[in-house]
Amino acid sequence: MRTLLVTLLLIPAFSALLAQSAADSVVAWNKWCAKKDTLLLFYGANNTIQVYCKGMKPSEFKLKSLDKNLRIGSPEVSGDTVSVLAMPYKGKDPMLKLAVLNSKTSKVLRTLTFTADSIPKPTARLGSINNPESFKKTILSQSKLRVYFPNSLYSYPYTVKQYVFKTHNPKGPVSIPVNSFFLNTPVLREIAETPDGNTIEFTEIQATCPECATRTLDDLRIKIKVGSLDSTHIIRVPAK
Repeated sequence: MRTLLVTLLLIPAFSALLAQSAADSVVAWNKWCAKKDTLLLFYGANNTIQVYCKGMKPSEFKLKSLDKNLRIGSPEVSGDTVSVLAMPYKGKDPMLKLAVLNSKTSKVLRTLTFTADSIPKPTARLGSINNPESFKKTILSQSKLRVYFPNSLYSYPYTVKQYVFKTHNPKGPVSIPVNSFFLNTPVLREIAETPDGNTIEFTEIQATCPECATRTLDDLRIKIKVGSLDSTHIIRVPAK
């Protein structure tokens, strides 16, 4: 009798332990969120929710939206991971729920709660430079223009296709069209010859991404700080 009583008392605890174990085995993320441990979706943007369940094959679990403001596409499998396109819609509550279910029993393995946020306009940035002013040696150490979303974790791969570099050196105004995101040799040479205190410009910046239309980004201007060259740092630019 005592054994039966102990068994009956242990069953709920054991069931809760199994449920917690199943939930802990579920790992999910948005492919286009810079932090994989953050369940974040973006309004009006590309979202791909990816789910992995430890110890389970992709055919053994399925995904179901529990929120009318979250629509998901058909699942795609790659290795041990299931991916679905996700489209969040704005509502009263920015919290959006997605259930991971056992394919056979429809038992909920884990309920995922995503938050949703808007994204800012994409902006061009020269390498790792975040400021409107920089030393010339720092500018010349950069290799390409990048696209980023200010103060956002959105990380969809936009790429600069072309731009026009402009500056003004002792010989006069300079304008160089570039069909790439790289800083090529002519651009680097003109930066090296631009006097400290002047501003270099990247204009007519065209950017695109997979399955996106080309869009024009705002011009990027960087002022070269005075005193950026000294005897301890020699900048070498390929000769003409």
